[in-house]
Amino acid sequence: MNASLHDILSAGWGTLLLRGAGMTVFISLCGIALGMAIGIAGAALKSNGNWLARGLISLYTLLVRSVPELLIIYLLFFGTVQPAADLADWLEWDDLMSRIFPVLVGIVAIGLISGSYSVEVFRGAFKAIDPGQIEAARAIGMSRRRILRRITLPQLFWYALPGANNVWQNALKDTALISLVGLVELMRAAVLGSAATRAPLTLYLMAGILYFLIGVCSQALFVWAERRFGRGMQGAAR
Repeated sequence: MNASLHDILSAGWGTLLLRGAGMTVFISLCGIALGMAIGIAGAALKSNGNWLARGLISLYTLLVRSVPELLIIYLLFFGTVQPAADLADWLEWDDLMSRIFPVLVGIVAIGLISGSYSVEVFRGAFKAIDPGQIEAARAIGMSRRRILRRITLPQLFWYALPGANNVWQNALKDTALISLVGLVELMRAAVLGSAATRAPLTLYLMAGILYFLIGVCSQALFVWAERRFGRGMQGAAR
């Protein structure tokens, strides 16, 4: 017999879904931070690097974009699970490694996937910065570090925000795939709950609502960031 909503909540599945949502946000935040670091470095190399650096970055973005996200996760997981197990056995960290290994795989997978898209996002942002501003700053004697801090980085992140928003929303949805390697995030919590309660429609609807709320809050934060950090730049951009 299918469980009612009251039975589902009283059995603790609502709490598990909330914990899964927290894990989803955590994996997404860490993964997108790694992806942004890859994106900035890759955009800089693709714009100003030598032919070898540009070729390697182009190959990376082409490969990751061409391969399904699930296959990337599987390659990372099955390609590192044995070395990780050997290391944990040597350090006697078997229990710890069993808990953190899926988390690390998720962060690296989301980072690599989001990084392949962030490269083009930040490359476009680099191109959007007026080179005349850099030349003027050099003319008045500003150091390279100060130019980076006062001129390049603020504009870079503002121009990249719309594209970064899309990358972030995709990263949130890609975390559902990490459940297939044992990580209990939001989707995995819904799967476990639906199997235990025999109420899949209710559990998946609850998970969908949580995904929607996370997405709406994220969208609001990006809109706020565009307005907050774009003060004094919108007129210049036009």
